[in-house]
Amino acid sequence: MKSNNVVIATVLFLFLMFVASNGNNIKLYGQVVDRTYVNENCGVSINYPSDWKLEEKIQNDARLPVNHIVEFQPNNEEDSMAIVGIELNDISHLPDRTLESIKTSEENNITMGGTGIIETSETISIAGYDAQKIVYTVLGENNDRLKKMEIDVPAYNREYKITFDTSGSSLYQKYISTVEEMIGTFKINEPTFEEIAC
Repeated sequence: MKSNNVVIATVLFLFLMFVASNGNNIKLYGQVVDRTYVNENCGVSINYPSDWKLEEKIQNDARLPVNHIVEFQPNNEEDSMAIVGIELNDISHLPDRTLESIKTSEENNITMGGTGIIETSETISIAGYDAQKIVYTVLGENNDRLKKMEIDVPAYNREYKITFDTSGSSLYQKYISTVEEMIGTFKINEPTFEEIAC
């Protein structure tokens, strides 16, 4: 009986160690090479600063309308509310997958309810694709305005979205040049969609 308890305890311990060491058992789909995050399954890569950290957010559930891929943020507590994210939205079911349609939809989402105010919205080129860059503010706690930016890129029947979220204008101004440099390195390649719902 004692030997069965030892075996059960050992198996339970090893299982818990695996789950704890694997970040809540979330499989890593991307890789980091010389401060470049590469995810071939979703077809994205981006460079990030050496004093920033990353966290994959992939949930790998095809039923979800949005698949958060990865987030980057400064590796210090003081600026932890400056977050750059990459997500993919499956738009293959939409009858109109043009940039103009995506722009209209995103701008409506931002201003819905009257809390979002668009500062600028412009068409740019990123990774060889036309994209929509929208800078806006939303109402936060204590009536603070939270400054944000998103870049929407339609490609491969997906909407690739780069987001920059901050807790206010000063944090936005502090990191916008760094974020713009990161965005300049963003690449989209044909995704493999192997082992993952992007």
